[in-house]
Amino acid sequence: MRTRVLTAALIGAVLLPALAFAQASITGVVRDTSGAVLPGVTVEAASPALIEKIRTATTDGNGRYQLIDLRPGAYTVTFSLPGFNTVLRDGITLAGAATVGVDADMRVGALEETITVTGEAPVVDTTSTSRSAVLSADTIDALPTARNYVTLARLIPAANGGGTDVGGSNLQGVGGNVTVHGSREQDQRVTLNGINTMTLQAGGNIGGQIPDVGSAAEVTVDHTGVSAELPTGGVRINFIPRDGGNTWANSTFFTFSHDNLQGTNFSDELRDAGLRTPNEVKKNWDLNSSFGGPFRRDKVWYWASIRYNGVENYAPVFQNLNAYNPNEWLYEPDTDNRGILKGRSYNSSLRVTWQATPKHKIAGTYKADTWCDCPNGISATVAPEAARDFRFPRLRQEHVEWTSPMTNRLLFEAVGMHLYERWGFMHPQAPRGSSPEFEDVAAQMISVTEQSNGLAYRAPALLNNNTRVPNWTYRAAMSYVTGTHNVKFGFNRVHGFQETTSYSLADVAYRFNNAVPNLVTMRALPVTFENHLNNDLGFFVQDRVSVNRATMNVALRFDHFKASFPEQEVGPSNLSPARNFVFPAQENLNWNDLTYRTGLTYDVTGTGRTAAKITFNKYLRGQTLNLLGTDPNPVNTMITTTTRAWNDANGNFAPDCDLLDFNANGECNAVANRNFGSALPGATFDDILRRGYGNRETNWEFSAGVQHEILPRVSVDVGYFRRIWKNFRVTDNLALSADDFDVFSMTVPSDPRLPGGGGYTIDGLYALKPTAFGRPTQNHNTLDRAYGSQYEHWNGVDVTVDARLQNGLTMQLGTSTGKTSEDNCDVVAQVPEINEVNPGGGNPTGWRPAQWCSREEPFLTNFKAYAVYTVPGIDVQLSGTFRSVPGAVVRAVFNASNAYLAANSTLGRSLAGGVPNMAIDIIEPNAQYLDRRNELDLRFGKVLRFGRSRSVVSVDLFNALNTDVPITANQNFGAWLAPTSILQARMVKLSLQFDF
Repeated sequence: MRTRVLTAALIGAVLLPALAFAQASITGVVRDTSGAVLPGVTVEAASPALIEKIRTATTDGNGRYQLIDLRPGAYTVTFSLPGFNTVLRDGITLAGAATVGVDADMRVGALEETITVTGEAPVVDTTSTSRSAVLSADTIDALPTARNYVTLARLIPAANGGGTDVGGSNLQGVGGNVTVHGSREQDQRVTLNGINTMTLQAGGNIGGQIPDVGSAAEVTVDHTGVSAELPTGGVRINFIPRDGGNTWANSTFFTFSHDNLQGTNFSDELRDAGLRTPNEVKKNWDLNSSFGGPFRRDKVWYWASIRYNGVENYAPVFQNLNAYNPNEWLYEPDTDNRGILKGRSYNSSLRVTWQATPKHKIAGTYKADTWCDCPNGISATVAPEAARDFRFPRLRQEHVEWTSPMTNRLLFEAVGMHLYERWGFMHPQAPRGSSPEFEDVAAQMISVTEQSNGLAYRAPALLNNNTRVPNWTYRAAMSYVTGTHNVKFGFNRVHGFQETTSYSLADVAYRFNNAVPNLVTMRALPVTFENHLNNDLGFFVQDRVSVNRATMNVALRFDHFKASFPEQEVGPSNLSPARNFVFPAQENLNWNDLTYRTGLTYDVTGTGRTAAKITFNKYLRGQTLNLLGTDPNPVNTMITTTTRAWNDANGNFAPDCDLLDFNANGECNAVANRNFGSALPGATFDDILRRGYGNRETNWEFSAGVQHEILPRVSVDVGYFRRIWKNFRVTDNLALSADDFDVFSMTVPSDPRLPGGGGYTIDGLYALKPTAFGRPTQNHNTLDRAYGSQYEHWNGVDVTVDARLQNGLTMQLGTSTGKTSEDNCDVVAQVPEINEVNPGGGNPTGWRPAQWCSREEPFLTNFKAYAVYTVPGIDVQLSGTFRSVPGAVVRAVFNASNAYLAANSTLGRSLAGGVPNMAIDIIEPNAQYLDRRNELDLRFGKVLRFGRSRSVVSVDLFNALNTDVPITANQNFGAWLAPTSILQARMVKLSLQFDF
């Protein structure tokens, strides 16, 4: 039965699917000179961007027409009806997924007589409720930015995250995450013609396959009111590929910088604050050349692109004089040699478009990438020898699409994509020129993490992996368009799998506090696990209805998500020699969900220059083979790591005990989890969390605003936004209850940097009782509703001004102000262990006092702007971008020793299990932030023209203000607020853009 249903669904999807990616549209009303509407008018849109040259529609009984799925470019629209003069409207430019209103008034006369109307098309979209920003290829080429989707998306005022990248100093093949209006990172989608190009292993939001800017006609960033084509409501960054054309064309971009072209912002103040050495550029370059034209005019076009990007940066940490010396256990900085980060990325792609018949267009894209960020992760808290290589040795994408405007009202589309990724965090390769014995020595090295400052050295503290992820994506669409309705039916489907081997060269890792060993971590590795995505299937229907000046957008989407695990085998390891298990195949996720999109747009004045918009939408959180797609895997629920307190009594930096004996012996205390190395799961997962209807994490988005054209080609958009999350995952260790903890308060240290100078009391700290220590973990994952209520809300306001003037000035500027409010007090009262922030994860881990279970950010404001202008007469191109964003939130994690707790807390005893200290967050969440970050980037270029060719020779100035604010700072109280990275110093880059 399931097979028949799925087969029927797939057949139906091919025959009647929905418009899966929205491109630009032209819509309007045709009247005669008396104001009466005219049905039956033939409307033709012509553009060199269309391989079929012309797209046609006919006005309906209300005189309305719509032309959809139009590629970006310049258009001329012609209106014709026997008995009336022909009307031609030129100067219409389409971009993104916007709908441009073009009305016409026709006079009685001869059809052969043409009246040409030239005027400004309204810049206000009076039919669509989504909000987006469009960056054309010309704008991307002109702006001083790194050429990847993260830096482009960060130009949007509401966009947050994505890290920092001064002048393309990061490898451009490496992706990142951007959030907006309280969305999750997993909600981001990076698409090529509407089909997601990201990996299955994350939330569908990042991956090794990065769309090539050189192959894009434009990039559209949707960030509010995302349509039912996608299940998620985060940022969607859509690349519209270039098809080529009837003329040969080339676009080549090259940029280069070197440490001799960078200044310095490393001040005595930063040095005194604890920054050992700044992060700076050593050298970087980016060559991106694309070219195309006709294989056969009006029939077969192509566009090809290649890209080679390289970066080398000085990391904010010195080399370790004791690196790769198995007899030395302390970090000794080599102040003459800094750590160096290196990366290389190679990309190539080819797209061919074939107009098979006047009504059938077929296009195919092949893309092959490889890149290596090697070494990766060197930072102020990761010494060079503790870094790993981040490699993508094989990335491949095959993409085929078919489009068919069967009639003036009926449009069909279908797309298929295969994506293959091979990647891993791997042990660094031997340095060039090293001895053959290097690998043997490296294998002996045991990682050490210094608790007082968080520094990892000697060997990687994090695990390695080797992963392959193939996946297949399908999408098809049918759209039925009249002048009043734009109805779409559709589906999309993704399936694939992930196979990962997790390993480490050493079976143990150590933790020191002020150079004194206090903890050993044991590892039962390697293990190999496999996750299958059987079906990520979505069907939707949506309609855009226009009545007089109002346009209603309504949509309904059904999602079915199913994942499973195949049969898997786990063999022995050095610290679990008896392990030999076979886990049978089992079902994992099986969700069904119904979501909706609703929106109303009203043309306030009837002139198309002021639109009021309101939306209310329900979305799902992004999910593929991450989080609940892999966490319940029986291989992953095994306890493969555990810790035990260690007292290095003889000072030989080796735990003199039998690690295979889980009881206290020699210098080692008992292990923290006695299920280490066994088949017993360390976690279980409630069916209500993984299956059923309405149990997937969801969010509601509400928006209301006004968009107004204040001048020709200049608009302002003001909007209020609210997002509410539901269905939170809670992890409850069933081996423990609230009664297994002693609740106490503690007086924090006095320090002028703390709020009020410190010395205040924090309440709601939980310490495990000695009788409960060492119990095998029984983490049970379920929904928050089992414990009461939990909420997370975001509220904010955006103001954006957009200008695209005829004198060549393109500009956007705006602000986004908002805050997040959270409360999980009901859950904390019953599951106190969830107060441990980053348990078992990154450094540092700290206990958050229960008194802060309800927390709220202050209002935080982004201000962003970009502009491009070519000075007429002298052909000098000026452009720039500006970002002013809040600094990162500050934590202060204090390692409270037993002696400190005895003197400054109400605990009244030492910590259980011989644990030497307890890491505690001692400042309220969201109470303190690093300094605000202001970034100004400028470009000064000279345009040179020779025949059909156009070149721009530019000098770019990145971080023109030479801002030196910390980007990150140490969160451990011993080295608290010591900067770990700063915004790179002012840098000059030389660039060349060549086009013909």
